[in-house]
Amino acid sequence: MSKKLLTLEYEYDFNLIGISCHEKDYRLCWHINQALHIDLIKIDSLEIYLPKEKIKCFFSLFLYEDEENQRSIYLLSNRSSYGLLIPEQKQTDYFIIVKGSFMQGEKSPFLKDLKKIPIILALFDIDPNKLKSKKNLIF
Repeated sequence: MSKKLLTLEYEYDFNLIGISCHEKDYRLCWHINQALHIDLIKIDSLEIYLPKEKIKCFFSLFLYEDEENQRSIYLLSNRSSYGLLIPEQKQTDYFIIVKGSFMQGEKSPFLKDLKKIPIILALFDIDPNKLKSKKNLIF
């Protein structure tokens, strides 16, 4: 009997924004809610097993469902007490993941509103396809 190997190819068709901010996740969440007029709420933490450290790590996760525009906005921590979710992004403290597309001309004001938040030190677009640890962003 021959063996068949199933390989899965994930699509990383979401917008990924890196945030450098030294505040706690709940404070950043509050500021983002105020700036974007949304309602991010805390959901179950993202649980990832880090094989190098041989330990489970939990990364805080917040969600806003925008049903009108058919998109979901996540705020995800890059740091846990034991390691990084995306180790190649050491300067990134949090990620904003936008699943669903921006309408034409919508992304620029979205980023501009985020840049106005005083506790955000840096904000940058990240191409998820270029990350080695991109599989950690699939949930």
